[in-house]
Formats: sequence, C-alpha cells, structure tokens
Amino acid sequence: MRRGLTTFTTARAAITACVLCAGLLALLSLGGLFPAVTLTLILLSVGPACLMIIGFTAGFLPMGLCLAAMLAALFHCGGVTLLGFGAVYLAPVTAAFVLCLMKRVPFWRACGYLAGLLMAEQLCIYLLLQSLTGNSLYLAAGGLAAQAVNGMSIRDDFLYALVSMGLLAVPESMRSGAVVTVPGGYALSPEVVEELLLQIRSYVGQMLEALTPSTLVSGSGLNALLGLSLGIRWGASAAQKRAFKRDEPLQVIPDLQMPPLREWHIPRPWGLRIGILAVGFLLTRMSSGGSLYMLGAIMTQVFTLCFGVQGLAAFNYSQHKRGAGKTWRGLMVALSLLLRFVQIALVVVGVVDQISNTRGLRPPLRPRDEEE
Repeated sequence: MRRGLTTFTTARAAITACVLCAGLLALLSLGGLFPAVTLTLILLSVGPACLMIIGFTAGFLPMGLCLAAMLAALFHCGGVTLLGFGAVYLAPVTAAFVLCLMKRVPFWRACGYLAGLLMAEQLCIYLLLQSLTGNSLYLAAGGLAAQAVNGMSIRDDFLYALVSMGLLAVPESMRSGAVVTVPGGYALSPEVVEELLLQIRSYVGQMLEALTPSTLVSGSGLNALLGLSLGIRWGASAAQKRAFKRDEPLQVIPDLQMPPLREWHIPRPWGLRIGILAVGFLLTRMSSGGSLYMLGAIMTQVFTLCFGVQGLAAFNYSQHKRGAGKTWRGLMVALSLLLRFVQIALVVVGVVDQISNTRGLRPPLRPRDEEE
C-alpha cells in the first residue's frame, strides 16, 4: 500500500494514532462513575477535531480506524442508541473533512462548511431528543441523572461528598439527624436523599439548558477551527521532519491557503454584521427561557467566538512583533481555551482591533464616486 495522506503517512504515525486513541477510549469506557456520560461529552467536545488532526498527521486510513473505535466505544457504553447518535455526529463531518481536503477547499470556507455541518448535526440530534422526550429534554436528562445517582452502590457517600463540596445543600429543617456515620461511610435519611436527588435533577437540567447554545456555536466552530489549523500545522511539521530524517521527497500536506494566526481577522463588511449579533445578549436578558432566550444565546455565542478569535490573533501579532517564542504564543492559545476571563478579555481586544485596524489588514474605506 502506497504511503500518503489518503492512506497513511508512515506506519509509525498510523500505529501511534490508533494505539493512543484506543487506549484513551478504553480508559474512558471502563473508568469513572458514569462512563457513557463522560465518553459522550468528551467526543462531543473534541471528537471531530481529534479525527481531523489524525487525518492530517497519520492519514485517512488511521483516521477511519479511530472513528470506528469511537463508535465501538459508544456502543459498548450506551448500546445501539448511543452508537446511532455517535454515527450521525461523527461520520458526516469526517466525510466532509476528507472531501474538503481532496477538493482543496480554502481554509476559511472549509471551516465554515465543517462548523455549519456540525451545528446542523447537533441541531438534528437536539430536535430528535426533544421529540422523544415530549419537548422536555432538560427535565428528562435531569431525571436520568438523578436515577443514575440513586442506583449507585455508594449513593449516600457520593451525595455526602457533593454536599461537602458545596455543590448540593441540605435544608435547615432536615439537618437534624440527616447524616449518620456507619462503618465504612455515611448514611443519609430518606428525606434528605430525596431532596438531594431533586436538586441534582434541577441542576442538571439548568446546566444543559445553559450549555446548549455554547455547544451548538462555540463547540462546532472550535472543532472545525482547531481541527483544521492544528492539523495543517502539525501535519506539515511532521512531513518536514520525515523528509529530513529519511532523506525522501516531502509528502504534500494541503495547507488550504491557511494564513498565519497573527493575520487572522474579520473582513470589514462582516465586522458590522457580526457586531450586530451582540444584541443577542439583550435578548437573553429579556427572556428567562424558550425560543427567544435560545436565539439570543446563539447570537451572543457567534459574536463571542468570532471576536474572541480575532482578539487572539491580534494578541499573537503583538507577541510575534515583540519576538516572543513559539512556547509563549502556544501558551496563550491554551489559556484562551481554558480560562473564561481570558476569553472575555480577548473579545474586548478583538472588538478594539476590528474598530482601530491596528494591524493594517483591512483596507481603508474609500468614498464612492458620484458616477457610482
């Protein structure tokens, strides 16, 4: 079998990718209190991006094997139902990614296609789950979470730990005799257990309702953006190292005309259009729930993601201009993904950069001629 991006870049890269993927999936499937929930959340968050990176660095064949391993892990944890949802989410975006590379679709257009497809897939899954639960998805999810905790062999110890960490609270009227120390752990009164399970049901529902817009927009956009950008960068770097060490022709890793991070920016015509989406923040404050809240939250997420990425690019430009090393610039990228206050600061930087055009990447506006 001939080596290359469409098969496998090297046997070592292919085996390494498959072994790491299988090992992590086995760890997630076999460990933890709720392996199905943990595995689903992780694959929803980073699954598509990981497959894209594997495709760039190891090739399409290892990427396909890793996709099969992900689906097998979902089947092991959740049966046919979870396997079906996983296939709907992961398989189409993987096929679209391969098509974008084969057609050499430009970077930003490919990001838009993949992010839009991920959003459409998540929306279809969301609507299907809403239909199956009688438009009570969040209540049903909270009920399943409470049921899962209630069925645990260490239920009382687990609930006591949540109370100790401040995540749950025992009402003042129930505190007398609520906790009894028994050999090997704690025992809670039935009334306290019922109250804490109701709190879990409520908190899980509220958390899912708050996270849905972020998952639809930011999750889809970051999966496409990180998968393509990191895959292109790491794939090209690995190809250069192989060519140097093996003294062989350089394998072609398509860069899709991706500009350096310091040159990423929102074009002027789109800046105002995306800026208008900031009104979504007001819509979320006008409504406590329902369609208006969801629309406003999605608009806010689009605005935050776009200008946050521009702020990161502007900061990277400043770091590059001052001669900062790759380690420090990479650290800033990592912090922007992990820390909320850094993300907010980058949104502010992005808005200022869009208005001031400090990097000079957007041409100045020209007045129209009278004939025009």
